[in-house]
Amino acid sequence: MIKRFTSIIGAVLCLSAPATADVIHVSVGARLTHLSFLVPGKHRYLRYLVKPDGSRTLVDIWTRSLSFERAPQSGERQMRIQQRWERPDGSRVIVQDSRFEAQTFRPLTHVLRIEQPDKEIVRGFRFKAREVTGMAELASNDRLDFKMPQSEEHYNFEYDMELLQTLPFAAGREFNIPFYDAGIDKQPDRYDFKVAGSAHLRGPDGQIIDCWLVTADYKTGKVVSRFWFAKKNQVLVREAALDSDGVTHIKTLLPPEPQDELDRDDGSRAP
Repeated sequence: MIKRFTSIIGAVLCLSAPATADVIHVSVGARLTHLSFLVPGKHRYLRYLVKPDGSRTLVDIWTRSLSFERAPQSGERQMRIQQRWERPDGSRVIVQDSRFEAQTFRPLTHVLRIEQPDKEIVRGFRFKAREVTGMAELASNDRLDFKMPQSEEHYNFEYDMELLQTLPFAAGREFNIPFYDAGIDKQPDRYDFKVAGSAHLRGPDGQIIDCWLVTADYKTGKVVSRFWFAKKNQVLVREAALDSDGVTHIKTLLPPEPQDELDRDDGSRAP
């Protein structure tokens, strides 16, 4: 999830001045302008830290896989996003598997598995109109009795980067979005994301990537996260944040692997 792993790094080559701000209050179920940008396939990110002395530490490889599938019980067409975090020492693998309404991105279920040499932790949640609850049908669910009321529906905060990808970015525009990280956040809430303007990044080959620069403060009163979304398809290219210890956290998009292109041809097409 972006809010806990971001950084401010001086990678912007050019930043345009934002226009007068306008605010869009996003609600679950409302039309998402660029929902078509969410297409089947994988995005893989390298996560690492840059310490104040300039030394770097690898954290993990983070893979996010999107597909469209039929629900096991109802046969309803759903969007499915799976995530996998792999540490370089193999000490722990974290896997998430979540489902959404295909046409609205409304969250339906969220399953987390933490795989360690000595044990596996399983947590599962179901998003309902007025509450988020533990999934009764999920074996070994240690959040079986979980209940969190919500006065309105909230998007799954673990998929903020995909939700942001669907929004109509424009310089100076702000988005007020209801998010909840099930079982982690103390309560659901709304958060502001601001389009600071246009920015240019250099890709690995030196080519310029024209991006939208989006910032978020997560109710702290100061910019915590910066996101660079490629204007072409609004895929997140880079994310960055500086923590209180002066450590810069970076997540950067990796090139596709050969198998990724084959996986895109498996029939899991958008509706």
